Amino acid sequence: MKLDQELICKIQNIAKVSGGYLTIDLYNLNRKDLPSWKTLKARLDGIEFNELIKKCDSLTQEEFLKINYRIKAISNMKLLGLEFGEISKTLYDSQNFVPNSSYITKNYGWEDIAKVANVRLTNGFLSEDELVKQLKETIKELGYVPTNDEYRTLNLKPTRSSLETMKLSWSVAMRKAGYKPYGQAVKVKDKICAEHNCYRQFSANDESEIYCESCYKLIRQKLVKQLKTYDKNALESICQKLIYTSSSQKSILSIFYGNIK
Repeated sequence: MKLDQELICKIQNIAKVSGGYLTIDLYNLNRKDLPSWKTLKARLDGIEFNELIKKCDSLTQEEFLKINYRIKAISNMKLLGLEFGEISKTLYDSQNFVPNSSYITKNYGWEDIAKVANVRLTNGFLSEDELVKQLKETIKELGYVPTNDEYRTLNLKPTRSSLETMKLSWSVAMRKAGYKPYGQAVKVKDKICAEHNCYRQFSANDESEIYCESCYKLIRQKLVKQLKTYDKNALESICQKLIYTSSSQKSILSIFYGNIK
């Protein structure tokens, strides 16, 4: 089977029927006369799903949400601006809006969206909670727990001076954010789990580890279930790779999902 224009049009139509984007489950649910994803992948020389979606000029769920959440974020800010005049992240999140302020900050920039929505942001932080929340998100995005001096050198937000103005020491601020600061000099720094909604701090067994043990356990359970959908050749290929590679997180995940950072 070739990825010709006819097949591309059919896949694009499946995306439209599915609501504007495609996942493997949505493809299998709405494929009609097309083969299942497992069969289609084999016939298209093992093409990855995201690569197929890109070639068909369609959207993944993540891309679809990013576009639509931007529209929602602007609308949410405009509503708050009309009601309160000025808005802050704390005020925004108190309304339980989707997307939340963390998603907006990470994907579009909080100030940039506020500018598009033509709303005024409050000057500075209104409370200690906002400072702590931003610190939590900053450390999460950084991916590891820095030392006190390193954080100051990196010029991250909230700045150390902002914390000090609120009379928050580094140790207290970190603990309030859910992280454990170092009590002494360290050679290997703790990491923050790479799972989107997980903020756990953990000591990695090797540099390639990116998930905490709890999240990696859930991932392994999903992989075990995923194996049931593979044919004999795919299972044989995976077994061979497992034999010739290490059992590290990076090796296991790369076998199933391709190269990871």
